[in-house]
Amino acid sequence: MDDRIMESSSSTFTDVASEHPKSIIHIDIDCFYAQVEMIRKPELRSQPLGIQQKNIVVTSNYEARKYGVKKCMLITDALKVCPNLKLVNGEDLHDYRTASNKIFAVLQTWKCPVEKLGMDENYIDVTNLVQERLKSINSGVTVAGHVFSEPSMDCPCGCHTRLKISSQVATEMRQKIYNELGFTTCAGIAHNKLLAKLICPFHKPNDQTTIYPEHGPLFMSTLQSVRSIPSIGSKTTEALISQKIITVSDLQKVSLDVLKKHFSSDMAVRLKNLSIGEDNTPVKQTGRPQSIGLEDSFKTVSVKSEVEERFAALLQRLLVLVREDGRIPVSLRVTLRKKDVKRLSSHRESRQCQVSPSIFTINNGTLTVTEAGQNKLMTIIMRLFNKLIDLTKPFHLTLVGLAFTKFQERMTGRSSIVNYLMNDISVQSVLNIQNDCDTSASSMDYSAASPSSSTTTDLSDAEVEPSPKKPKKVGLIAKRRCFSKEEVASPSKLRVGDLRLNSKELEKVSELRLNSRDRSLTPRASPAKDNLSDTSDTMKDVAEGGNCEDCPSYVDREVFNALPDEMQQELKAMWKNPSSSEVPRSSPRTSNRSKPNTLLKYFVPHK
Repeated sequence: MDDRIMESSSSTFTDVASEHPKSIIHIDIDCFYAQVEMIRKPELRSQPLGIQQKNIVVTSNYEARKYGVKKCMLITDALKVCPNLKLVNGEDLHDYRTASNKIFAVLQTWKCPVEKLGMDENYIDVTNLVQERLKSINSGVTVAGHVFSEPSMDCPCGCHTRLKISSQVATEMRQKIYNELGFTTCAGIAHNKLLAKLICPFHKPNDQTTIYPEHGPLFMSTLQSVRSIPSIGSKTTEALISQKIITVSDLQKVSLDVLKKHFSSDMAVRLKNLSIGEDNTPVKQTGRPQSIGLEDSFKTVSVKSEVEERFAALLQRLLVLVREDGRIPVSLRVTLRKKDVKRLSSHRESRQCQVSPSIFTINNGTLTVTEAGQNKLMTIIMRLFNKLIDLTKPFHLTLVGLAFTKFQERMTGRSSIVNYLMNDISVQSVLNIQNDCDTSASSMDYSAASPSSSTTTDLSDAEVEPSPKKPKKVGLIAKRRCFSKEEVASPSKLRVGDLRLNSKELEKVSELRLNSRDRSLTPRASPAKDNLSDTSDTMKDVAEGGNCEDCPSYVDREVFNALPDEMQQELKAMWKNPSSSEVPRSSPRTSNRSKPNTLLKYFVPHK
């Protein structure tokens, strides 16, 4: 029968890789939640233990499984088959996440790509590590643990030897996890992720199994449902069952042409590949999560005050996770699961909006949120809730969820905001501009001058909490005068044309002197009179002549002397004949004419 299956699979679908370069290990923690509790309380090891969430047993230890306690069994049913079942509440996942991260950290010590699958499973691509070990092997290699089936002959690509070495690496990994953290594990070793995962529980618990590539079709044919294949979801399963394709063996036997009638060409080919154990999905190194969220499910909640209490409890737990993560959230999502009494079903709806990073503060290197910040977050949460629920009508919720969905890193290096502000200040220092008005920029000015946040989000809610994005008024802010009494924008952010001064601004310039190294050694003229448009004093100074002495009273002579000769001559000509420097008012006839781009246009006052 086995030969017929293999012949059938090869005859109906012949696109099977002849080389198997990859070496993949899949490690699964035995009864993970239960082990976490048994490590915390060793007295639970000898007792039948179940982890309770709401009214179900989400998992149990092997002692309880001997009595018939199964995953996701109702508490009432579990107590019937095992009256002495010890129940531990596992709704708070904090300890489980911590344990999962520790296991992940141990696996990373092998310097191989590690991909997390949930909290209790990990893929490890040991291909490069195995290649390095091959160089130092002189004699035959033996497999560690179990083998699904012994090969009749060696594969010409050498994968058998590589998988044997991989099995030894898997044993080392499992042993280190047990020695350092106390968790027992099972492992699957194969040339791809699909077979490694499916063969992993073959000798569970606390053991491992290796499967060779040529035995993939035979092993897959033993699976009683196409739903057993991880890549096949419920909708695809329903579509296959509608065509009388129930087991994986059925999927192996059906022709590719038949599948193409009901699925896309690519999907049909992938289904055939999966049915014989072929999968080219790479192991992707797991980084930090893109979102951090929590959910709370219940039978029904129909009162706003109770919803707010549940959100407040979720927020407290969520802030703990954010503190451990260390990144600053900039987007918050609220999720509700509504129960439709008419349809007797539930469906989820979500809304999200940006949150201001200023809500989160850093104290002694730890991300914290003050009580005022928590109140602000609750205001945002309930605002989103009000957008999801029409409070004028009855509502029934069976789940509420909170999640921070976007983050920004805390920058302290050259790219940090501190460094940006220092660069901005240095520009002003180079220009050496002094101002007697308040130099603290408002939040709107800062948004105009600062770069946009590196973290963005697609908002489903038009009304957002103060956003780190650039506001619409940026264009207006950039055109404000440099010496405005109310706000000061960095000169480095303004166009040269915007640096021209009007008469009132020139009055202020006359009172503000640019810093000079030898201020005390340089004689200075008396301050300009109140009305700088009156040039009588200026003409008097010019009439006396003499290099720097030709400068009007409101000009710093040291700065003037530092200018090129051509520029000095042009300025002197303007001061001698002020009427020629006046800029006429624009009119409809002349507004579109090109104007000469001379140095004068940046120094003359606006009329």
